[in-house]
Amino acid sequence: MKRSPILVSIASMLVATACGASSSQGAVVDSPAGQAVTVQTVPAEADVEPGATLQFGSQVTGTAYTSVVWSVAEAGGGTIDATGLYTAPANEGTFHVRADSAIASVRSSGTSVVKVRKNAQQVTVAVNPATVTVQAGGSFTFAAAVTGSPAGSVTWTVQEGSSCGSVTSAGVYTAPNAGATCHVVATSTVNPTRSGSATVTVTAAPSSPVAISMSPLTSTLDACMGQVFTATVTNTTNTAVTWTVLEPGGGTVTNGIYTAPQAAGTYHVVATSVADPTKTVRGTITVGPEKVLSVGVAPGSGTTQPAGTLAFAARVTTSCGTFAAQ
Repeated sequence: MKRSPILVSIASMLVATACGASSSQGAVVDSPAGQAVTVQTVPAEADVEPGATLQFGSQVTGTAYTSVVWSVAEAGGGTIDATGLYTAPANEGTFHVRADSAIASVRSSGTSVVKVRKNAQQVTVAVNPATVTVQAGGSFTFAAAVTGSPAGSVTWTVQEGSSCGSVTSAGVYTAPNAGATCHVVATSTVNPTRSGSATVTVTAAPSSPVAISMSPLTSTLDACMGQVFTATVTNTTNTAVTWTVLEPGGGTVTNGIYTAPQAAGTYHVVATSVADPTKTVRGTITVGPEKVLSVGVAPGSGTTQPAGTLAFAARVTTSCGTFAAQ
């Protein structure tokens, strides 16, 4: 008896949302009455060589419309395009790059100081985003933008030390277990005198304990068939879970997708909260015997002489695969 597996594929859809990008065109939109909108430019200060380029970014808070209008305050102070890419003039001097909110009714802007001089320090470091709010015990991944030549990489630190949490070499910050105001710093490995930082507001943990639920809680399957389970974690910003099957040989589960074993029985899928591993939930699966889905015989007809022979082959498809018997 020869068996060949049946392949079953499960596809998932990813939905992406996009925010407004920086623009020099100044779209005309209105801000809700009383809404406080702030604009911050990064980096706040920069040294560049005459004729060099430098990428600026903006952080807009208080509105979902984050487009800005870029400009250089001084005539002859260089140029800046719609993406925030600044080109220094040929002459030396101190100039100001400005980002204004593109919302017509808002008069809010951010300004960076640019020193254009020969033999200027080339490397600049900016941390994105520049400000963020993280729940106590939660985590957030920062990105560092290093410009100049040579750009190099960065090292990550928490300015206040371990009392304000920790940060990995990949920029993944973990907040302390109590409310605080902290600063995550990215320092250039090429020139350690150059760094950028982000301000983290750590909010107190919720009074309600972490809770976890699962859907469905029960399921009945034929051997080798699959079931998608969903775990929902509440009262924490970290909603991740780990998946396991309670019984050895009781099937497999990956990202909530459970595949039953060939042996019939009762098994359990367990979801454990990453934020609080003491919080778990489990679903019960009743697995029935391998189910015959179809039987085929080939050839469908034939001719033979009296007392002669004719060979037939049977092909059986079950919930666990397909096999041929002759």
